[in-house]
Amino acid sequence: MCPTLYMLAASPPCRAVLITAHALGLTLDKKEVYFFRDEHLTPEYQKLNPQRTIPTLVDDDGFAIWDSHAIMAYLVSKYAKNDSLYPQDLKKRAIINQRLFFESSAVFFHMKNIAKAILNRGDKFIDPEEKQHIIEAYGFLDKFLEGKEWAAGDSITLADYSLVTTFSCANGVIPVDFDVFPNVFAWLDRCEDLPECRASRKGLKEATHMLKVRLEMKLYNLSSPQSLHDANIDRCGKWWEFVHEMLKTTKQCLCLSCSTNLFTTMPPTLYMVPSSPPVRAVQITAKALGLKLVEKHLDFQKRENLQPEFLKINPQHTVPTLVDDDGFILWDSHAINAYLVSKYGQSDSLYPQDLKKRAIVDQRLHFDSGVASVRASDVMLPIRRGEKTSLDDNDKHKLGEVYAFLDTFLDGHEWIADDVVTIADYSIYSTVSSSNVFIPIDPDKYPRLQAWFHKVEALPETEVSKPGLRIFAGRVQSRLKQLP
Repeated sequence: MCPTLYMLAASPPCRAVLITAHALGLTLDKKEVYFFRDEHLTPEYQKLNPQRTIPTLVDDDGFAIWDSHAIMAYLVSKYAKNDSLYPQDLKKRAIINQRLFFESSAVFFHMKNIAKAILNRGDKFIDPEEKQHIIEAYGFLDKFLEGKEWAAGDSITLADYSLVTTFSCANGVIPVDFDVFPNVFAWLDRCEDLPECRASRKGLKEATHMLKVRLEMKLYNLSSPQSLHDANIDRCGKWWEFVHEMLKTTKQCLCLSCSTNLFTTMPPTLYMVPSSPPVRAVQITAKALGLKLVEKHLDFQKRENLQPEFLKINPQHTVPTLVDDDGFILWDSHAINAYLVSKYGQSDSLYPQDLKKRAIVDQRLHFDSGVASVRASDVMLPIRRGEKTSLDDNDKHKLGEVYAFLDTFLDGHEWIADDVVTIADYSIYSTVSSSNVFIPIDPDKYPRLQAWFHKVEALPETEVSKPGLRIFAGRVQSRLKQLP
């Protein structure tokens, strides 16, 4: 029996899984989920995936996992003949993980917003702010690709498969300018020629055609404005079904100590802002590992993150950014935490080697990156800019849905991804502890989440994050006239 994939061909995350399976020579039993028929809301499907998203994989032994990034890593780890797509090498894998989290939080989230506006609201234009986010993402990827053929190095990896499906869709409405982003343009061209990527073209055509029809604009291909002009696409209904209904729900695109005498060289350096939830997640992980970090505070108001010295370290100019004792550089808190546990942990309990346990942790990390964190940022950004001083029902709905999903994940479990604490707990706690400041968890609606929150809050390692949380809370309270 082969694994079953619940999917829609036009979905970028589904196409990423299809590309991966094709590269592995793995046959999948593909079952399309029609959101307009509420098939994702049936008890049978919600039992497989309480988040009600696609893609969802059910392996031949009944193991179910969702989130394309987690599925892809799981498939390679189980079915690949070698590790080239997702190397065991600690640093290579860390870079791939960073690119995967970049895709889920900085690219797919904004592409989803664009598609929602065009296909749900019927907008005939692209919101300038969302367009700027995509152009900024092109710029980041162009930097990542400098001197490299592929997104995470000199060979094809899961990072390429994940990124190309979302960027190719974005390119359909916001074409990549060759003069501005030559590396991205060339990379898209290389990806288009891969046999495994050809397997996903049908879905891409459906997606770009539907966006073209709704925007009444010219249709663009992966890399060449000429190659899809004459495409005669008769079937676009599935993409409409997918976007029109699926985008009403969340899309994603959810202690052992180590003695210090093991570290004979300089401790890793962490560029950080104490109030940042992702920074706090790394602090908690380091504390759990007994790992000392040299913390370097960046003042974003003084634009220290945009200085040439820091941009050389991290072209995405985000925090946290880690520079390890041997000069290895990594950013994105989820990738950093996985790297730190893999390198410095005395055991794998925080990030298990077990294939299925790790897949669940990965899914939860991507839920934090692509859903919980970006929704919290969406609520906070207008407040931080001074554009609003109170929360509306939409804000409460956004985070209420996050709380509801987490409460469901915790059904029958003490911790967020397993029966022991993992880095998924640290990441999601850091996000939820911030969200809880302005939209408190309702214990009557989300009793499991509330109980889990208090358990994590009581862990010794989380103490290190509380000064930063107090700074965050103070800033929120000073900007909001009234908290819920």
